[in-house]
Amino acid sequence: MYKHPSIGQLSPNFSRNDLFLVVYCLIDDWMKHRFRSSNMPRKQRGPRADEFSDSETLTLLIMAELCQCHRERAWLRQVRASYGHLFPTLPEDSRFSRRAQAVKHLLREFRQVIMTWADADLEPIRLLDTFPMPLCACYRIRQSNLPIDDATFAYNSSKKQYYYGLHPGLLLTGSGYIDDIILAPGCMADTKILARYLDECHIEGRDISGQDWFMDKGFWNKPLAQAAQKLLGVNLLARQRDYKDKTGRGLGPSAWQLLIDKVRKPVENVISVLTERFGIEHVLARTDYGIYRRTQAKATAFCLARYFNHVLGYEPMNITRYAV
Repeated sequence: MYKHPSIGQLSPNFSRNDLFLVVYCLIDDWMKHRFRSSNMPRKQRGPRADEFSDSETLTLLIMAELCQCHRERAWLRQVRASYGHLFPTLPEDSRFSRRAQAVKHLLREFRQVIMTWADADLEPIRLLDTFPMPLCACYRIRQSNLPIDDATFAYNSSKKQYYYGLHPGLLLTGSGYIDDIILAPGCMADTKILARYLDECHIEGRDISGQDWFMDKGFWNKPLAQAAQKLLGVNLLARQRDYKDKTGRGLGPSAWQLLIDKVRKPVENVISVLTERFGIEHVLARTDYGIYRRTQAKATAFCLARYFNHVLGYEPMNITRYAV
């Protein structure tokens, strides 16, 4: 496991200034290793050395989620008022939003680097589950003007509620790091979400061979599991549905199904933390790009906080420690 020298600043009594500096040092060192600069390359003129950099943009995006500030404008006002000495060249809100859209794909890359630092990318176990993401109340669907392409009217069976929004999937490593977030239409079934994501992995050439994916009974599809094993070399292990015997009584889960339920337990805890602390089920964004950027920032901030706890020897799920 790699330990950055700046993480030692996160003592038991660290301040938000310390957290700002640690997060910025991690991101800026990675950016300089990745692009040999604090800014990613552009076709046109990029930011000058004395202007607001991409490293600072990523720092503010991730810090907003670590500090659990869900409104971007309120967060920028707070930074200008209390931490302007750390970001003297912070642009106005509209320009910062454009800069944030330009670096949104770097959030996922930085999260993969965090997993590499924590050796989580080498784990063969992956946990997959889905959750609802309402975008507006059902009675406001006709008045809504949200330009979200995949937003549909759907029903969540576990919560027994109707909603209008998306149906994302969360792919987790065995140690609790978020590997990826799959944004899907609200009405799309779990098996179709899994099939579309596996097609994406096949097209992009992602190496997921040798991994064991543990999933809920909603993902059970024998032909899909056989095709995934043949084409991608990944083992899809889903809990089978509960069936009844001839008398109408439930047969009860087998020992294998109980084992899958036990292995899948961490993904439910992570979704709970993302919902209660990061507000991932109610993302305050109005565009497709905004939804993608905010969900990726929340997932990256969660992985970064878990990496800090791993290095410092604290409870892995003690994420509120960084909401200083």
